[in-house]
Amino acid sequence: MATTLDRFADQKPGWDSPVMIESHQNGVRTKTMNPNTPVTYDEIVEDAIRCWDAGATAIHVHNSDFDLRGKAAADDYMPAWSRIMAERPDMIWYPTTCNNLLCTEGQTGLEHIPFLNRDANVQVAVVDTGIDMFAVDEDERGHIIGRPYGWDYRQVAGQVDFCMANKIAMIWGVYEPGHLRVARHYVDRGLFTPGSNWDFYLVGKYGLTSTKPIGTCGMEPTLESLYYYLDMIAQAKHVLPWFISIWGEGSLDTRPIIRRAIELGGHIKTGLELFYDPDRNPTNLDLLREVQEIAREVGRPLATHADARRLYNIT
Repeated sequence: MATTLDRFADQKPGWDSPVMIESHQNGVRTKTMNPNTPVTYDEIVEDAIRCWDAGATAIHVHNSDFDLRGKAAADDYMPAWSRIMAERPDMIWYPTTCNNLLCTEGQTGLEHIPFLNRDANVQVAVVDTGIDMFAVDEDERGHIIGRPYGWDYRQVAGQVDFCMANKIAMIWGVYEPGHLRVARHYVDRGLFTPGSNWDFYLVGKYGLTSTKPIGTCGMEPTLESLYYYLDMIAQAKHVLPWFISIWGEGSLDTRPIIRRAIELGGHIKTGLELFYDPDRNPTNLDLLREVQEIAREVGRPLATHADARRLYNIT
């Protein structure tokens, strides 16, 4: 029996822009997970510049303490980013949100962005449109240990209002199909900024935070998952660029998914924030070059930094 997704499987390669390939440097990954993870300020400076110079179209990085909020969080980014911006003032980069469990009434997790916009040229923010359970480990009985991460309707509304008021490009972080329904609600009503885009999370057996193959959130890294998300945005009233990010894949060969996303006009996020395989320890540069090579095999041009500024509407 045919389904609406079959048209994506049958669709011929085609694109209307070069492919953007971002490098996500660290996240909540540790050196125990991969000794190449940049953690110190010096390591972040070196790794961000290395990947930017190698053609990454944007850099995403966490600070040293996810629990910091507002100006304190911004101040914790600046020891690295004041140096990076002095050496590469045109670098496109954006931070993460803050710890949702510590946000007080009225806070949205983006209170540090105005300081980084002023001091470090941040013109992009993430808007995560829902709440998920992040698996970390399991107890002796096999129960999953983890934490909720994400934002409720009120907080999402605050993030949207903030980005629109400050003309900040919005990355709609789609951890689950339900997140995309919420994001599409806003996009359908024109409540988004120039430079905004979709980010489809495809989540492997190690999830976003675990070193064990245990139950986790998200759509699995398959072509069917990709096609499902593409079908969902095909119903949106406005066309936005889209990315995929593949998380915690382990030994799974993700090249066919990355290749198909590039063929169909999508963009790719890569880096050690996303990657986990207990048997392999690549660098951020290794992961960037692997995706660049797939794009070359497909025949799709790599986006330049100027292309990226246009896509993100960065002045």
